[in-house]
Amino acid sequence: MDLFYRVFGNGSPVIILHGLLGMSDNWISIAKKIAEKHTVFLPDLRNHGNSFHSEDFDLEVLTDDIIELVHNLKIENAVIIGHSLGGRIAISAVLKYPDLFSKIIVVDIAPRRYTGNRSISGLLHIMNRIDLDTKKNISEIDEAMKPLISDIRIRQLVLKNVIKNDEGFYEWKSNLLVITEKIEALMTPVFDEVQYKKPALFIKGGKSDFITRDDYAIIYRYFPYAEIEIIQNAGHWVHTDEPQLFLEKVMLFIRN
Repeated sequence: MDLFYRVFGNGSPVIILHGLLGMSDNWISIAKKIAEKHTVFLPDLRNHGNSFHSEDFDLEVLTDDIIELVHNLKIENAVIIGHSLGGRIAISAVLKYPDLFSKIIVVDIAPRRYTGNRSISGLLHIMNRIDLDTKKNISEIDEAMKPLISDIRIRQLVLKNVIKNDEGFYEWKSNLLVITEKIEALMTPVFDEVQYKKPALFIKGGKSDFITRDDYAIIYRYFPYAEIEIIQNAGHWVHTDEPQLFLEKVMLFIRN
């Protein structure tokens, strides 16, 4: 089955992969800026956004989906950008198929095991507790989450996953059941002991602990020519916290 994707602009190809519970339209504003000089492809990962739902859901099949998209669209020498889970997929893709990609940009994630991430597991637990059938509008869903999720950005991420079905009831757009059941399969690396010896940029949010100092060694193990940039006033969602500075770093890296 084919992934849903959006395309913007013309020029050398750039692929952007969203994170867990995200979707392609979260990146449209960034994509349109990059598309002033490039062709930008924004896919929805399986079990997310407008892409298909499937019981098969781990880092390996997500990587295979992106490689299939690259082959189907005949994309060559793409720059691949990935945030969070999208970054892990991008890492897996370039390590397995280095000839398909010219550069990689990884946003606030490292190539290591993330099993036991309480914030992600806790968020999924909260989403599963919300009875969408009884809610009359999005505001009621937001009010139900407020005592459990204080960060408005995280609530907005969750609310973007809510849609109204043909019967007029709210439901999850993402495949929440499978994502919850198989979250650990996304956190465990499937990276072989190989190196990507092309340009690589890791962008860390200064307020985020998804990349630590201890992670630098493992980054350089897989990416010997990696650059690591820190955007100080940003959290895990670097591209939304500091979009202008994020874009500047991305465009400079792509151009050089």
